[in-house]
Amino acid sequence: MRLSPRWKKLVGDLRIAQGRLMMMVIALAVGIFGVATILSAYTILTREISRNYLGTNPAAAQIQVDRVDDGLVQAVRHQPGIVDAEASSSVTGRIEVNPNEWLPLLLFVVEDFNAIHINKFQPESGAWPPPAGTILLERTSLQLVNGKVGGSRRIQTSSGQKLNVGISGLVHDPGLAPSWQEQTAYGYTTRATLALIGGPSRLSLLKVTLGDDVRDLRAIEQRVAILAQWLKSQGRTVEQIRIPPPRMHPHQTQMTAILVMLLLFSAMALILSATLTATIIGGLLAQQVRQIGVMKAIGARSWQVAGVYSVMVIAMGTAAVVLGVPPGIAAGRGFARTVADLLNFTLYSQAVPTWIYFVQVLAGILVPLLIAQIPIRKAARITVREAISDCGVQRAAVTESRLDRLLAGIRGLDRTLLLALRNTFRRRVRLALTLGLLAAAGAMFLTSLNVKSAWERNLAQASADRRYDLEIQLTAPVVEERLLRIVNAVPGVQNSESWNILPASLDREDGLSIVRTYPDEGHGSFSLRSFPPQSDLVHLTLLDGRWLQPGDINGVLINHNAQAMLRGVKAGATIELRVQGRPLHFQVVGIVREIMSPATAYTSPAAFQRVTDFAGQSNAVRIAAKAHDEKNILGLTRDIGQALEREGISTKVEISESRLSGALSGHVYILIVALIMMSVLMAVVGALGLTSAMGTSVIERTREFGIMRTIGARTPTVMRNIISEGIFIGLMSWCVAIVLSVPLSAGVGRLIGTLAFRSTLPLTLSLFAIVLWLTLIVLGSMAASAVPAWKASKLTIRETLAHL
Repeated sequence: MRLSPRWKKLVGDLRIAQGRLMMMVIALAVGIFGVATILSAYTILTREISRNYLGTNPAAAQIQVDRVDDGLVQAVRHQPGIVDAEASSSVTGRIEVNPNEWLPLLLFVVEDFNAIHINKFQPESGAWPPPAGTILLERTSLQLVNGKVGGSRRIQTSSGQKLNVGISGLVHDPGLAPSWQEQTAYGYTTRATLALIGGPSRLSLLKVTLGDDVRDLRAIEQRVAILAQWLKSQGRTVEQIRIPPPRMHPHQTQMTAILVMLLLFSAMALILSATLTATIIGGLLAQQVRQIGVMKAIGARSWQVAGVYSVMVIAMGTAAVVLGVPPGIAAGRGFARTVADLLNFTLYSQAVPTWIYFVQVLAGILVPLLIAQIPIRKAARITVREAISDCGVQRAAVTESRLDRLLAGIRGLDRTLLLALRNTFRRRVRLALTLGLLAAAGAMFLTSLNVKSAWERNLAQASADRRYDLEIQLTAPVVEERLLRIVNAVPGVQNSESWNILPASLDREDGLSIVRTYPDEGHGSFSLRSFPPQSDLVHLTLLDGRWLQPGDINGVLINHNAQAMLRGVKAGATIELRVQGRPLHFQVVGIVREIMSPATAYTSPAAFQRVTDFAGQSNAVRIAAKAHDEKNILGLTRDIGQALEREGISTKVEISESRLSGALSGHVYILIVALIMMSVLMAVVGALGLTSAMGTSVIERTREFGIMRTIGARTPTVMRNIISEGIFIGLMSWCVAIVLSVPLSAGVGRLIGTLAFRSTLPLTLSLFAIVLWLTLIVLGSMAASAVPAWKASKLTIRETLAHL
């Protein structure tokens, strides 16, 4: 087959410029790899998390009543708008994970394990259903409690007695967050087993599902409220109604938001890769101006010239797609598996939709082609006269600039370095593109470590605000003076305060107590607490209003999480709560920031006892230890628990500072790793861009190197000149990256902080990250400049003077 002259030229260009074109392919492949990774992970995760959660047939509402029997369940199924109903119960307790070391336990009581059809869970291993006297554990709970299938653990319920209970198997419950994240073990058992360990024998939870047409939260509340009123008319006591966000996994919103952010960053990497492609093509065209003039002289049209180079870009894009898409899809599947393990759901399918491949092909070919049209169209429009008269020197290049005059006035500095600094600004458009590539990579890298530092600073601030090491909540209130006396008598206790706590909800005209929580009873919870006057164990930041005062009989102080739940109420507003079935009216006197705490309203101890049944009693105590290390806190927790047990006081939950911060930290580190991965991809693109820019600069300065050789410049001088230029560019990109990282860190910190804490993470610039990136960018710039510098140093005087 005989090729036309322009296609022969294309083949020749591919052979001659194969080094630079290979860099272009690698850069595009890196960008495509990033997009393929995040886009495939996004499609897999968003599909599978919904499949897992909806596969449980989640209850639209869980209604806590005094008792639920088969007759009531059958009657509820025939109520208008109710699709299905099922009886269940959930019991809180504790499980011993090490000798005298306990963690919270949430036990789900199942009437018939072979007939579960609402909030379903699947057997993972071991027995099904659990034999009498045993429980099943959710699969993420086994490691948390240091247990094994076939072993046993001591369990304590509200009755106070502690019994050994066998672990007969594991289940997978996709409707729950992982146990390690909530620091709560999840167990599943029968009514018979619950009775053996001292729990209530009757069921008290009614789970209902509605039709698929009811997906709005308000519509669900209205329909469930009608059912609750019917239950009351049947003589049942409706204690609380739990309505989670409809058809949504507890962490689905956070996961989707983070994936979208990573997808935007990966798309940025692809655009930067395409920009590098345009830069390389522009450099190639700058060397072939006379060739283009010859082509036009013998009859080539502008569109034909543009077509030759456009086909080159398409060929390079196609090669990049072949190199980048398969490993990107594989990495996306691996990333999806990691996130699925983190959020406790199963990837039933890792199939990637066909349209993902189609989008990748289009992105890998069209994006660089469109951006490369800028230099291609400019070169294709050049006239024959302009092309033939081109000598590779622009007027601006021979005109002394202000920078030249400034550098000429510097004395005592190596002239080679001054020349390198001058050459750095010789091609300002190319410099801007190279700086953009390197600065974007640096900004992403700095942002990832800045967010990590901000997260750790937030945890440290939360710890400093609390000023206590341990909180113990009791199953039943006891006389406050007695409780504090027992606790303070334990060696190692420095201080203790009574902090009562009761669950609360927003009051409604129909008198129902509705909370928007999941079955784990944690996400979306709201509580009312007493705030001791002149407390030494908290130091919260006041955001609005004022602090509680002794005369605030109806005043409450709310934290920022409660403010978000109460739709942004301000200080001075009146809120209506329901506590212990009673409607209560409070005036918000102030709003405080309280990191790592659920939505809470604080009132004075006198006001708390006035509106509740806690006359002179307390059900929670906060403790400051003399030594604050984790080992000491664990020992102190054990000693206090034993002291309370000797006095016949049953503990409901123990919350230590170290466990709380450790659980929360696990939420963010996978994001930080993903951000660092994105920055590495951009850094690779930036390094390739710098290498390409330096290679093009060497070609353009070939005659200059010949002159330097003629006047006595040795090989080290030439290499130092080029490598110094690369380092100057790297240092400038480092400065720009620091500036860019400030708004980027603020934006990512706002997103992560809002999702995790409902509060923006503080803007933190990590000195370690800045120094580390400076080291990496200097070393990377030296490495990227080394090859062009080595090639330039090998040029002979004859070769340089013969260069056209």
